[in-house]
Amino acid sequence: MWPLLIFILFLLICKEAIQKPESYPPGPPLMPIIGNLFSLWLSLKKLKYHHSVWQEWSKKYGNILGLRLGYTNVVVVSGRDLIKEVSSKDVFDGRPNGFFYLLRSFNKKLGLVFSDGATWHKTRRMVLKCLKNFGYGSRSMESNISEECKALIDLRMADAGMPVVVNHMFDVCIVNILWKLVAGRRYDLTNEQLTILCDLITRSFKVVDMSGGILNFMPFLRHVFPNLIGYNELIAIHDSLYDFLRTTIQEHQNTIDIKKPRDVIDMFLIEMNSQKNESFSTEELLVICLDLLEAGVETVSNTTVFMLLHIVRNQEVQRKLQYEIDTQVGSSRRPTLSDRSKMVYTEAVLLETLRISSVAAVGIPHMALEDARLGNYTIPKGTFVLLAIHDLHNGEHWKDSLSFRPERFLTREGNLIQDDWLMPFGSGKRRCIGEGLARSELFMFLTHLLQRFNLTVPEGDSLPSADPIDGVTLSAKEFKIVFEPRNNSFM
Repeated sequence: MWPLLIFILFLLICKEAIQKPESYPPGPPLMPIIGNLFSLWLSLKKLKYHHSVWQEWSKKYGNILGLRLGYTNVVVVSGRDLIKEVSSKDVFDGRPNGFFYLLRSFNKKLGLVFSDGATWHKTRRMVLKCLKNFGYGSRSMESNISEECKALIDLRMADAGMPVVVNHMFDVCIVNILWKLVAGRRYDLTNEQLTILCDLITRSFKVVDMSGGILNFMPFLRHVFPNLIGYNELIAIHDSLYDFLRTTIQEHQNTIDIKKPRDVIDMFLIEMNSQKNESFSTEELLVICLDLLEAGVETVSNTTVFMLLHIVRNQEVQRKLQYEIDTQVGSSRRPTLSDRSKMVYTEAVLLETLRISSVAAVGIPHMALEDARLGNYTIPKGTFVLLAIHDLHNGEHWKDSLSFRPERFLTREGNLIQDDWLMPFGSGKRRCIGEGLARSELFMFLTHLLQRFNLTVPEGDSLPSADPIDGVTLSAKEFKIVFEPRNNSFM
């Protein structure tokens, strides 16, 4: 009798494990306990990239793809209209509460990136207020960017004509631009501590993909295979990052003048000390600093590296860029942001870079705060929602999408086209607050470098591969560039 009851119970558990919620979007068949994880693993062996798997499955099952990874419902949304609908609906404004996302923030929803609701609104409002107080979005930000461009030019002049690995060339520059506002400090581009710090950030983005991987969907495995699934590595990385941030915050606490805040950290500390209800905590400040540090380094740096990659692969693009720089800026002064309006081809190159690289391949995941309708389907409360941004930017809307062709963003008359299928910074209320800064950085780095150098692949090296490395964001495979000074009179 007992064996029969145990068998029936086992069948009921299996039925529940492979049965999808009512009106759930279609997707591959489920397996007990692991859901689609095995199918995902098999597909990754063939296609290499998570975004390629989502793309292939979406072509088979539709633009609203329903999955279950472990015991977590995950929906992948494709197509401009559906992506905009998800981005505009309050019910999808949540951020996932999976183990991977909370691991980096003391098992709480803190900071800017992975918080939601009242916490997110409060934090975002305070961060923007602090950043703007120290010049974010103003001309002083251009001064910060220009300073880093000059430092980078000096560094490349020192090794001009030599092959240089460029994959992390922009990391410290990008940290400096924002860190001057956040912590009142910039670092030399060869600073060992910052180089190690940026390397830690890069490693943390390679352990899993943006869905959170096995750490999200079967977190109990960290007790069995902590090294294999990346748990120990992530813990060690975040311990090191938080040690740096704690030291930085402690230095501010020891030297703060409440009447004369020097930077964002000072303003937060003053706010924390003045609020009896402790609306901000030290943990919150730590996560905010981590968010600002990681977001800038990883996304902007990766995009800039991809930009250089495509330029050295397409020498005609480089010649056109340099012609526009020489014509509109000349060689007697450095480029400025005011030059952007008349440098249409350069802007088209930036747009094409953002399109073809799509380093945030599925954006930052959303979560359904309640049961919600999307298309003809019901998205259950707590479902993770991934937006297929890479597919949007490399799909059928774009002719010859695998080719780097800036002209696709130009009319026959030479005017810039703003295509609403391009959403590199997201859409809706959760659109990236660093968009303006990122676009400015891309323009300034590109124009400063090409004003002074010709970029070539080292003799004997093949053209760098445009195939990315998978991770939380996409990054370029390691490659080298030779920076040859141009024959111009700029001093």
